Amino acid sequence: MRLKKCMTKLLLLLAAAWCLTGCSIFKEDFVEGVQIRELENHLEQWQQELPKDTEFGGIGAHEIRGLKVQKKGKTVFAVSYEPRKGKETFDYWDISVPYHSLVSVNTEELYNLLGTAALMVWGETDGVSMEEAGITDSGTSLFLAYCEQGQAEKGGAEPTGAKSILIGDTDGKGSYYAAMEGSSKVGLVNQILMDEILNAEPYEYILKIPALISVDTVKKVQILSGEKKYLMEQDKESWKMDGEKVSQKDYQTLYGALLDVMLTGEIDENVKSEEEREPVLTLQFIRNSEELSDMEVKYYSCDESRMSVSVNGQERFFVEKDAVFALKERIETSF
Repeated sequence: MRLKKCMTKLLLLLAAAWCLTGCSIFKEDFVEGVQIRELENHLEQWQQELPKDTEFGGIGAHEIRGLKVQKKGKTVFAVSYEPRKGKETFDYWDISVPYHSLVSVNTEELYNLLGTAALMVWGETDGVSMEEAGITDSGTSLFLAYCEQGQAEKGGAEPTGAKSILIGDTDGKGSYYAAMEGSSKVGLVNQILMDEILNAEPYEYILKIPALISVDTVKKVQILSGEKKYLMEQDKESWKMDGEKVSQKDYQTLYGALLDVMLTGEIDENVKSEEEREPVLTLQFIRNSEELSDMEVKYYSCDESRMSVSVNGQERFFVEKDAVFALKERIETSF
């Protein structure tokens, strides 16, 4: 009898300890620290290695594989076609500057911009020199990598050539003076079209979600909400939430909700650094291949209506606070 009472007390103590540690017996299944890899892109390589086209003239929007805008020698916008394992074809475009290839591109809007680049019509000048045109190697420039016509469709083949267009002053008649890198011949290019490219706002060319991560590339999702921890696991034939088997539909419905918080704007300089705050919600996507980088999404309080979101340490956007708390509630009621 005494032994039975001792066993009962022991079980009660274990149960109490289980609840005090967040009511989860699956903490030991959490991966300690996500494995984040910096994503590479090929723009610098293309700029150095591709044969340079020094002829004036446009190229088709669907032929373009990379675009980079520099002002005063500093890159302000860079986008390139980067097929990667674990991504669908519609998500192959990367904005490396300023978003470190961590957001998904709105390809419809991007191809509108590339169409603007394709519309550029060049005019001739009457013996204007590079100096008179205000053209320098360290000024404003536009780099385009492209796949030769006949090989290129919308995406697909690797680039085969490149144009580096150096932009100078305006001529006062609606055009910029411009020259191809490697040539001293100065031409004219439409100012309105060129300004649309040079002043492109990167935020306009992204899908307004923090991260797009295919469920098929993830083996675990670790969720930290305050003191609580939740674990989602899957393999080819099994779906679990905190160790309990669930249907594929229920699993993927919740997974979709994790990605459904919408961006509302770009961050400003008044947001504090991550080191000074605790995240309200953390989502860690542990991938099922060593070739893929894990993804970590954190939400931080900012003011009464907004939170900031950090993706793999890059904190660049705002979301609605209500949307994050709605997600937290959705998570808690799903487990």
